[in-house]
Amino acid sequence: MRIWIDQATCQNSGLCEEEAPELFGIGNDFLAYVRQDGRLLEEPGGEESQAEVPEHLQELAELTARACPASCIHLID
Repeated sequence: MRIWIDQATCQNSGLCEEEAPELFGIGNDFLAYVRQDGRLLEEPGGEESQAEVPEHLQELAELTARACPASCIHLID
């Protein structure tokens, strides 16, 4: 499973980082980004910055995507 965030629709609620800091973080522009191996993928952002979700975090990724108030977290099987 891969995951990415559409920063164009991110409302910066911070919920994703609060619920799953191992998968998400807030960039210098105050928008959410995904993490890959602990590194924030904020360049270039959007669909081009997809992260592999470790198997043990896939359920958490799905729950966090559903909880996002902006629906900007996207999962790819």
